[in-house]
Amino acid sequence: MQDIRADFPKDFLFGFATSGGHHASEPLNLGPVQMAGFDCYRFLTRWAHVLPEGRGPVNHTGLDHYDRLADALLEHGMRPCVTLCGHDLPLTLDDLGGWRNRDVAGWFADFAETLMSRIGDRMFSVAPIDGPAWLGDPNLRDVRTTTRRMHHMLLGHGRSIEAMRGLGMTKLGVEIPLGKAENDSCSADLLGSLFNNAYAENALGRLEPYLPIGWQDDFDIIRTSVDWCGMHCDARGPTDAAVLTRIAQGFTKDLPLYLIENGNSERQKDPARFSQTLQTAHKALDQGVQLKALFIHASGIEDLPAMETKLRGSTVSLPLAQPAGAMREHWNLVADIGGTNTRLGVISNGKLTDLRKYPTGTLPELLAAFHGLRDEIGTDPRAVVAAGAGPVKDGTIRLTNANLDLSEGDIGRATGAQHTFVINDFTAAAWSVAEVTGNDVEVLQGIATPPPGTRLVVGPGTGLGVGALLFSDGRYHTASGEGGHVGLSPRHLDEVEIFRAARHIAPDCFFDDTLVLEAEMFLSGTGLPILYQAAGMAAGQANTPQRSARDILEDARTQTDPVAVKTAHMFTTHLGAVMGDLAVVLIPSGGVFLVGGVAEKNRWLFKDAFRDAFNAGGRFSDLRRSFNLYVSEQEEFGIVGANNFCKSVLARQNARPTP
Repeated sequence: MQDIRADFPKDFLFGFATSGGHHASEPLNLGPVQMAGFDCYRFLTRWAHVLPEGRGPVNHTGLDHYDRLADALLEHGMRPCVTLCGHDLPLTLDDLGGWRNRDVAGWFADFAETLMSRIGDRMFSVAPIDGPAWLGDPNLRDVRTTTRRMHHMLLGHGRSIEAMRGLGMTKLGVEIPLGKAENDSCSADLLGSLFNNAYAENALGRLEPYLPIGWQDDFDIIRTSVDWCGMHCDARGPTDAAVLTRIAQGFTKDLPLYLIENGNSERQKDPARFSQTLQTAHKALDQGVQLKALFIHASGIEDLPAMETKLRGSTVSLPLAQPAGAMREHWNLVADIGGTNTRLGVISNGKLTDLRKYPTGTLPELLAAFHGLRDEIGTDPRAVVAAGAGPVKDGTIRLTNANLDLSEGDIGRATGAQHTFVINDFTAAAWSVAEVTGNDVEVLQGIATPPPGTRLVVGPGTGLGVGALLFSDGRYHTASGEGGHVGLSPRHLDEVEIFRAARHIAPDCFFDDTLVLEAEMFLSGTGLPILYQAAGMAAGQANTPQRSARDILEDARTQTDPVAVKTAHMFTTHLGAVMGDLAVVLIPSGGVFLVGGVAEKNRWLFKDAFRDAFNAGGRFSDLRRSFNLYVSEQEEFGIVGANNFCKSVLARQNARPTP
């Protein structure tokens, strides 16, 4: 046989394709493959070797084996090309319905991430699912089973590609079973789904009655782009080069194609089949197909001499593995969106590694900030959590101070994140104390280190925010509400005139014809100037000036303005009383926390008078005194809370109960 390599383009790759998946007990005898002149070594991995139950605990022995195999291939100068072998499910997942169970798609992506986090930096190329796996079990070919199975495998393919992209990986592809017949329905359905982003019209009539509810939305994930497409040679005979040409023209366009010999063909025993495969490759290249590699199958190392391959020639100048430095750990993006500024935090391994500040601006400007940070890092975040002041409904938050609506869909399109969440700012504030320690707080009452348990968070800022972190079954949950709008009424007779004066300033904020006022209208940065004006009017000042909360508190601290002193005293005692009332409702055994800028910058407000008002509960004063009371000293508590929320929600999604 003449020198084969000289007849192909300079960077055309010849690969050796193995049968079945590698197991730790198999020897790594790569010398004969290297001597035969192969550039690549395509191997299959087995899900159960990495995650024996399909999810949960990792089998480190299996990971170690694939780790050694990757190193050995590179030492022999061969490019590792791995296929994840999606048909070989762990038995526990078969018991749950296998690929007919939609959840398997997500578990498969977890498998891909677990394996590639270990060996992805040394892979030349990766495909999630081997070509023949799409065909399924010939004994289970009823339409409903095969349709559901194929759709969920497509979803698993897309999710695993997204997971690997999140690690910074490139050269990610798909393998398609190439039927000999032009109208092979499985190949046509797969090609249309992956490259035309929809099931073909002529296939929908056959498939749609059996597709899962909401299947159309899954194409946002299924259509995830790939870097190459592998076509498996049909087991019934040599592949027609014209079929490759039609596939390239109709589906893959300029995408690199790999031709892969099937391992289950009786034609493996035919000495002529290698020459026929080479002829197919030559014809496809002559017709302009972007064929870049040919993977030749052998059932074992012992078959190599019989193949009489002569792949001599110059070394192919393509990289052996992923680009140096391309691999990185998954990261999450968390945002604290204010009316003026937005803070974006980069989270790796659960820790804040970078924090950026941007003007909030318009919705396009805000999304551009998200997109720009994603581009700077170079990979899509796994998850994005955006917290802001405003109500959340149907995945959209109305950011009151910024006067814009932000949806989870907007964020997903801007960042490519797999998971997106919008939450209220005091949901984030509540989550900010989920992992709080004694180093993060100043103790106003009680023990030095906050104990586990339900926690109450109150934050006087622009408004008055209230959040609750409920503790049950060993973990935290948030409860949303509008605690800042409970009623506030005079605590002493000398305050009655102040509340009456406030009616002239903010009449809409009173409860009917009573002297009960929304708490936020006195106990916030916005409310303090109202309280100051009302106190001035009650003191006989006809023209009490409008002043900022900062100036009022500074004059109160320095005792230079009696009205400011009265205002600050009412602010601190009423805030303490409201927090005590809320604590009695919630019984926060894990502590009561003041958060935010007002508490952080004005510690002098929260001394004896504040604590006395918190504890003044009549027959329940002893109960109030039993609560632990703290000021949170965490910087960027909104970012901290969004990160804690993110960790919690992702952990819940991964902890799927076993039926």
